[in-house]
Amino acid sequence: MDLQALFTISHGVYLTGALDTDNRFVGSCIDSAMVVEATPQQIIISLNKGSYTAEVLKKTNQITLSVLPKNTPEEVIQLFGTTTSRNTNKWDQVPHEVFHGLPVYKQAVAYLKAKATQICETSGHFVFLCDVEEGQAGTMEAPLLYADYQKTQAQKKSQKHWRCTVCGYVYQGDIPFEELPEDWLC
Repeated sequence: MDLQALFTISHGVYLTGALDTDNRFVGSCIDSAMVVEATPQQIIISLNKGSYTAEVLKKTNQITLSVLPKNTPEEVIQLFGTTTSRNTNKWDQVPHEVFHGLPVYKQAVAYLKAKATQICETSGHFVFLCDVEEGQAGTMEAPLLYADYQKTQAQKKSQKHWRCTVCGYVYQGDIPFEELPEDWLC
């Protein structure tokens, strides 16, 4: 199976927010969310079964969804996508605000607060049907699409880089290293 085929399906990149029983904000970076109904407003989101955010959502039924803009720093996506909220206060490390008691990304294109009403289980994920209780437009920038994110990641992997043997600096610029001016310093 060519996974690139799946990456062409149009969907975005999002941050989820929830509040655990210790009154800590938790969240995950996800790529599986969609509008199911406009009237009444319903969305579905998918969270990995091993996700602490999924565990919290199953208990509280309350969640926010922040639509990430194209210019979202890679560090934000990595933080919410590769670390667990079980032992990391992710929301303390990014600009956020509180929206109806739950965290949302301050630079979001838009954000929603929803209540999970049904759960479907797949082999690796919980899929939550949620009633949207409130929504707010944010920056009005273009949203980050998952296909664009995957393309950027593939380009980064294919870029050549050069490491200075003296100081260890890694050059990954747009100009090929051998074409840099002679007075260029790392």
